[in-house]
Amino acid sequence: MNTITSPLRINTGPDCLVVRFPRVFGCLSWAPWNGGETSASVVVNRQVDLHGSCSSDTIAEDFRRLFKEVSLVPDETIGLMTAAKVSAYHDCFLISSGAWVHAVATVGLSNARSVLDDADVELGYRCGSAGTVNLVVATNALPTIGGRIQAIHLAASAKAAAFRDASVRSRKSDRPADLTGTDCLVVGASGEIEEDQCGLHTVLGEMIGRAVYTSVAQGIAGFLKS
Repeated sequence: MNTITSPLRINTGPDCLVVRFPRVFGCLSWAPWNGGETSASVVVNRQVDLHGSCSSDTIAEDFRRLFKEVSLVPDETIGLMTAAKVSAYHDCFLISSGAWVHAVATVGLSNARSVLDDADVELGYRCGSAGTVNLVVATNALPTIGGRIQAIHLAASAKAAAFRDASVRSRKSDRPADLTGTDCLVVGASGEIEEDQCGLHTVLGEMIGRAVYTSVAQGIAGFLKS
């Protein structure tokens, strides 16, 4: 696999990281703005403070203000939030046989957690801590929702492997951490390459795993040094 220039455009602005796809991609995420199964040409990662606070009264208002500032179309934009320093993002781009994968990560570990930890809040309440590992995984494959679901599964596993290998500990229980309590993951796919299988036996799965692991591992290393 060789590294070449990615078709994505990545820029940092005032308190935000902007990832632009080459055109409108089919996307899947649980993002606070435009989450679920949707179409988007841009992902914006908005930097907030450690309690998740933003400059407006509501998250929606804050995103709309930001989109206006950076000239983005709200309906074509996915919005993420993080307390991690967005200018310190890490990314990895891989290509093989015409298929490419690009992973972009911002990493904060202030609320690292194990999946076995007790909850911090009751049902219906939102946790204020917002360390957050936010991931954008883009590819020119995965033409259907099924392939994108599998890509989310694989990307989450690769992120957990990066946590494991860096010996990240839960800030709540000191167990080995798997993620943070506020992580979000976006998979964006053009589907130009008609390959939906991205399990661990496939080259596409290998690229997703390596790209995510590399970007998250580099982000963890940077966070631990800061």
